Amino acid sequence: MTTRGARWIGAAALTASIVLSALGQLAMKNGMRHLHLAGAAEIAWPITSPAVRAAIFWTVLGLAAYGTSLLTWLAVLVRYRLSYAYPLLALSYVLVYVGATHWPQLLEPATPARTLGTLLILAGVALASLTGERADR
Repeated sequence: MTTRGARWIGAAALTASIVLSALGQLAMKNGMRHLHLAGAAEIAWPITSPAVRAAIFWTVLGLAAYGTSLLTWLAVLVRYRLSYAYPLLALSYVLVYVGATHWPQLLEPATPARTLGTLLILAGVALASLTGERADR
């Protein structure tokens, strides 16, 4: 495989791991939101309840995304130094914050302090990625 092809695979695996981790967290949160709604609306949780079915769907979807993220992370570990790749995982925190504050079903509050913290995470990721030592040699 060419060096360019190997870099593309590494970058794709890293991006997939970050995005799937964030999507997994958001989906699991949505599943737990549905489960909470089911508990508030019904004394017993019959599996046929729409809220319980939605809770199961979103939770399983989130676990699948998170599990797939783990598999793609293994591909990242083969291709990158841990000291370079691991700080980039913090981008998933940024994606979760943006998703949680913009996904209509979650609509968590975006406060100035949380936004500033998220921007600081972005600054930290930028600093950590400036090393230029991406691939193991």
